[in-house]
Amino acid sequence: MRAGGLAAFVVGLVLVACSRGAPDGTPDGALRLFLDRMEVATDDSRAMGEAYELLGKSAKKNLEERAERASLVEGRRIAPKDMLATGYFGLRFRPKTMTVHQEGDMATVAVTGSDPQDRAEVVCVKEGVAWRIEPDLPPLSLQQHRPDSGR
Repeated sequence: MRAGGLAAFVVGLVLVACSRGAPDGTPDGALRLFLDRMEVATDDSRAMGEAYELLGKSAKKNLEERAERASLVEGRRIAPKDMLATGYFGLRFRPKTMTVHQEGDMATVAVTGSDPQDRAEVVCVKEGVAWRIEPDLPPLSLQQHRPDSGR
């Protein structure tokens, strides 16, 4: 009888643990996780890699191309995650509220801070069961795309 009660308790714990979604299971959850990783990235070398993994395919492709260019200039391999700049890829204010507008596998997270001027919108895409961040990155110029441009 005791073993049966213990087994039921363990099954209950597993069900409760499984019912909680992954932190990146929602657009705002993925954004919060990304911002958290970027905030601690200066003190934690793994955090930048974790933040990079929260990016969507388009953002990763852009950073891969930038890393390739930087590697040519530097004469050594630069990892795409190293193209993330902590000042650029974060919010300049503390988020107070996040509102999600979702249409299918795309979502926009509207972030507001304490000051009325503290506003940002971040696009997220669903990739499989997880949400990924697609920050507004400028495209590489045509000159940057050409490896034989002589620059």
